[in-house]
Amino acid sequence: MFLLVAAISAANICIAYLFLPGRLKQIETVIIEPLHSTKAISDKLKRHKIIKHPRLFLFLSKIYSSRHPLKSGEYMFTPGISPLQVLKVLASGKSVIHRLVIPEGVMVSEIVDKVNREPRLLGEIKGVVPEGYLMPSIYFYSYGDLKERIIEQMRKKMTLALDEVMTKLTPDSPLKNRLEVLILASIVEKETGLESERTTIAGVFINRLKKGMKLQADPTSIYAVTEGKYKLTRPLTKKDLAIISPYNTYYAQSLPPGPIACPGVKSLQAVVNPAKTNALYFVVNGKGGHNFASTLKEHNENVLKYRQSKIPENSTENP
Repeated sequence: MFLLVAAISAANICIAYLFLPGRLKQIETVIIEPLHSTKAISDKLKRHKIIKHPRLFLFLSKIYSSRHPLKSGEYMFTPGISPLQVLKVLASGKSVIHRLVIPEGVMVSEIVDKVNREPRLLGEIKGVVPEGYLMPSIYFYSYGDLKERIIEQMRKKMTLALDEVMTKLTPDSPLKNRLEVLILASIVEKETGLESERTTIAGVFINRLKKGMKLQADPTSIYAVTEGKYKLTRPLTKKDLAIISPYNTYYAQSLPPGPIACPGVKSLQAVVNPAKTNALYFVVNGKGGHNFASTLKEHNENVLKYRQSKIPENSTENP
């Protein structure tokens, strides 16, 4: 009889413990690594003040996990969470979801570096990713997801975007294939951050290609300097513009052999559906945009206006 009473009493204590509010005072996020034992999990939860009485929790977690295995992952625990709720969270496998933001116009090397620096992503990125073939966007992941899986999502998203825009490429376009569309879109992406200007800048480059003119796009010269391995942190020089490289469009006659960055959807759309314009030139206006011109004379006047706007009022420099 005594043993029965003791067993019932112990069972009641365990049940009561499972439902009692825990000691946690604020939201806490904990990573449960793969192959963690129930003891290791109990010890970690105690250190983070999520549970009291770790030995009792360990005993109960062994019973609970026999039918509901506890899974690795990154979990968020709310203030006052009970031991039973903790076990349910660990058995759910529903890890915290994180966002990975890839801005438009970054190079593949920058994307790979950013993915590799995410501590919650595992594995390695396989092979060499060609420049331009990753789609800038927002990607979601949780602890334990593979780096290669994220990169593959970016590849697929770019492939689908190219599939879509190629159906809108007109027969009279100087761009004849997916690669050329991607190349010019990457240049447009690097030339402006204003969505309202993309189609006009694309129109300028399309006009220049049709006339057999050099593109003379500064971002391509920057890529010729860096070879896509790093971000140039200094202004271009005259020496840079004279670099003998197929990527330097001040030297090369046509499109570079490959993209110089990863363009977004809007830039891809702009080069297959450019603005109808006579413009052949553009220069920054000092206000975040560009001034466009259809003649070299008009362009030189725009350049002069920009240079004069950059001279301080009290300067004695001649423009």
